Amino acid sequence: MEQFNRIISRENTGAVKLEFREKLFGSNEILPMWVADMDLAAPNAVQEAIQKRAEHNLYGYTMHNPDLIEAIKNWIRNRHEYTINTELLSFSPGVIPSLHALVQAFTNERDQIVIQPPVYPPFYSVVRNHNRTLIENELIIDEGKYKINFEQLEQQFKNGAKAFILCSPHNPVGRVWTKEELKKIADLCIEYNVFLFSDEIHADIAFDHNKHIPSASISREIEQLTFTLMAPSKTFNIAGLQGSYVISPNEYLKEVLNKQLMKQGIMMLNTFAYVAMQASYESGAQWLEELNILIKKNADFVIERLHTSNTGIRVFQPEGTYLLWLDFRSTDLSHEEIKNLLQTKAKVGLNDGQSFGETSGNLFMRMNIASPPSIVQEGVERIIHTFTKNNNME
Repeated sequence: MEQFNRIISRENTGAVKLEFREKLFGSNEILPMWVADMDLAAPNAVQEAIQKRAEHNLYGYTMHNPDLIEAIKNWIRNRHEYTINTELLSFSPGVIPSLHALVQAFTNERDQIVIQPPVYPPFYSVVRNHNRTLIENELIIDEGKYKINFEQLEQQFKNGAKAFILCSPHNPVGRVWTKEELKKIADLCIEYNVFLFSDEIHADIAFDHNKHIPSASISREIEQLTFTLMAPSKTFNIAGLQGSYVISPNEYLKEVLNKQLMKQGIMMLNTFAYVAMQASYESGAQWLEELNILIKKNADFVIERLHTSNTGIRVFQPEGTYLLWLDFRSTDLSHEEIKNLLQTKAKVGLNDGQSFGETSGNLFMRMNIASPPSIVQEGVERIIHTFTKNNNME
């Protein structure tokens, strides 16, 4: 755990989290707690594997090797109790490029595609940029927890939806969907013949009794409709190396997907993406166990501090991911007022909740807590000081 207490400067490394502070928040003094990568060093095994490969001073086009395929299979089986057919794996630089390919390959213009706001902003553009019809199955808050509106979802499937993009675990609300919930989704997809594009990039980060279940593992029937999108990028903080993969339902659909990936020119990864992916899955298990303990402690700290403050800010209890969904509805401030206070007074950079859904994200913000505890504590104290002061002024 000591490794996660070390503050590592990311200045002058081209880190998006820092480089865009001025543009997005109006100041370079902002404490960045937005982009979904970590301010924590990747496992030593990853660095060592990259350095070893870098010593061979030829960096031409590179293919994956059988050991990587086996590492992926073993990781998913050991961690998520799902045995995959490795013949159905396809590589791409990231989950979002994969989603673009899936939308193009398996739906037509004006086809209806369902997403679940508040949700990761690129889901919107993945649908709209290809002239598909966006259908919103907005999550509902019930007893302080986000749940799926299954009645509405079934009606949307009945109305002709061709595909459903599931975020599992869910970004930004932190839900780890239960087996019961996933079975309901599966049953509806099967009944109405809806493709399930399951973004499971946060699969490895779950807390307490919550356990990620791959959507395709629910039944043989749903497996034949599900494209599972996974990556070690969020898990091991290697997103900048750009490596992910898709598990297709069968050989025919894999071939259709591969043709689309080839059209987009994204079927081959860079040399170091393959190396990092293999090292992560072969040697990163213990590092991940310690990471999940840290993230849970950070989450508990933020929740406790905010809930016992008089700011009116609340946090939805995360079941997974290193992202917190902050609820400002009880502050009696407008969304713009909240943003202004965070940026100009607290000087903390959070993701604007409205980017996850104009209505469902109004009066919400997303906080990234994958940082050393001292950084998370500083961010929270800045927010509490600012919003407490604001309450006192009223």
